[in-house]
Amino acid sequence: MFMQSSLLLAVLLSASSLDFVDPLIGTEGSESEYGGMMPYTGVPFGSFQMVPMTRQNRVGRLSFNQGDETLLGFILTRQPAIWMGDWGEVRIPTAPAKIDKSKYAPYCGSVIAGGRSFEYTATAHAAWLRGDLGNVQLLDGYSTNRDDENLGRPLPNFKGWRCVKRVKGGLQIGVSLISLEQARRNLETEIGERTFEETVAETEAEWKKYFNRIEIDAPDDVKTIFYTGLYHTLLYPRRIDEQGRYYSAFDDKIHDGSMYSCYSLWDTYRAQHPWLTLIAPEHVDGMMQSLLEMYREGGWLPKWPNPGYTGIMSGAPAEIVLEEAIAKGFAGFDYHFAREAIRKNRTQPQKFDTQRRWRDREQYGEYPETRAGLTSYLKRGYVACDETDESVSRTLDFSFADRNRAYTNLWCAEAGAFLPRGRDGAFVPHALRAYTECNAETAVWCVPHDPEGLAALMGGKEVAVWRLDGFFDTLFYRKDVVGNASVHGNETCHHVAYLYNRFGAPERTQRRVREILTRCYSASRKGFDGNEDCGQMSAWYILSALGFYPLDPVSGYYEIGSPLVRRAKLKFGYPYQSAALEIRVENYAPERWRVARAMLNGRELKDWRVRHADLVKGGVLTFEMTP
Repeated sequence: MFMQSSLLLAVLLSASSLDFVDPLIGTEGSESEYGGMMPYTGVPFGSFQMVPMTRQNRVGRLSFNQGDETLLGFILTRQPAIWMGDWGEVRIPTAPAKIDKSKYAPYCGSVIAGGRSFEYTATAHAAWLRGDLGNVQLLDGYSTNRDDENLGRPLPNFKGWRCVKRVKGGLQIGVSLISLEQARRNLETEIGERTFEETVAETEAEWKKYFNRIEIDAPDDVKTIFYTGLYHTLLYPRRIDEQGRYYSAFDDKIHDGSMYSCYSLWDTYRAQHPWLTLIAPEHVDGMMQSLLEMYREGGWLPKWPNPGYTGIMSGAPAEIVLEEAIAKGFAGFDYHFAREAIRKNRTQPQKFDTQRRWRDREQYGEYPETRAGLTSYLKRGYVACDETDESVSRTLDFSFADRNRAYTNLWCAEAGAFLPRGRDGAFVPHALRAYTECNAETAVWCVPHDPEGLAALMGGKEVAVWRLDGFFDTLFYRKDVVGNASVHGNETCHHVAYLYNRFGAPERTQRRVREILTRCYSASRKGFDGNEDCGQMSAWYILSALGFYPLDPVSGYYEIGSPLVRRAKLKFGYPYQSAALEIRVENYAPERWRVARAMLNGRELKDWRVRHADLVKGGVLTFEMTP
């Protein structure tokens, strides 16, 4: 029964950019310092994905690793990233057996293990598994499957409901966070009387809707990394509403409306969310309104909702994502309410703010994550290291979100770096836990909103270029502070190569961007340096391969880099006017990274940047390459 249906074979063999997707990229590595991906099957932004299980998942460990040889069953998983836990998942155990053969695609999958064949597909709230299921027992009901690391506070109403329908040769499963009856409605609506092959075809059509919006001409390895990355970026955030209602982990109630969850905001505000404003703009308003509903229901804008407050990461990333959407003209969410939410997070410290260190993942019941150290920041212009953990990173992130120069308050001219300071104003160079997933050498570049001001602190743009050269030449391709193969494996430095543009050295941006594209990404099972983090690693690659990147997403500009594609075409639709952007790379050669000039619709981009508002009007973006 291994892919024997003629319709299913036709679907799998149909020619499209989906054929370049390799769901196994990023699925093999030790511990958690690899791509941290699984071969997900489902629909774009689905409430879950279906995955073969080769191990028991937990925080820091996924359900699947390509290095494993034994199939344990299948899982309908909501675990959004390797460092997060699952919630409301459904496990379908099978007798453990060695995997003999497998094939994975975004819209269906198949596995032969121990001589038994399985194939499966999934929609937004339902799944279909068929094959030799033997004595698999799965009943209607629920499991709380709650992990306090994800849920953060007592949630007596949280349940992961499932209904199970036995059909000839397999199981159909409907899932819900609302009720068993809703799980049944989801199954009936999304699968109903459809055949397995019809369900696969509809799921494939959902992926093609987005894949048809972007076409590239590039070497095959670039296409594989690019289109697999596109698949990764379309998985998150998850849409968890069910026929007009959703369960909220922020107040433990059922609400009317739509809701997205699983935002790795500290990571994704940098490139993933900007990319979604181009490839999936019709979802942006709903994603922004969801952040506002979280604020309404929980009292604060979140940093890492999964599905509620988690106490993970630092800074003010939700404010940045909202401000970006406002700056880009998205009008389908409540602007006034967004301003209220941003103002509260920006100006109202959490209770007991100065009495708690606010360490990563630390939970305080009714006092959830917010801008830890805000009391100190408002009083002194910086977060004091003897009051709050991650004080330097918090100060830099708050300064970025607030569009101010508070970052200068941590500048130590003698050290030429941003260093922790205590309540008394003295620098404390060796303070513990002063940085978030970086150190003084990388944090020095974390001023994406004011590179000119940063250069002035260093002694001018020429000095800044010299220092940035040293950073790339001596530190960038070494293991970073959390064990990634390079500094690029963590998000704090995703913008750094593009700083050269603002320092007056665009050729260096072009060189460094091309180095990262070719050294830090591959089509191997490891995939790339560091965890995917809900699309951020892939979004960096996609945008940079197209030739531009948002150094500062709130600015509404993209910096020009060095395209890796020969040609590309990006189609825009609602809420934009229908348009197409064609990218042409003249004098292309795979090893050629220098850009003599870039032009949009014949106008030279002399300052090496292009406005979002101009890109989405369409036309031709031309790169003239030179040896």
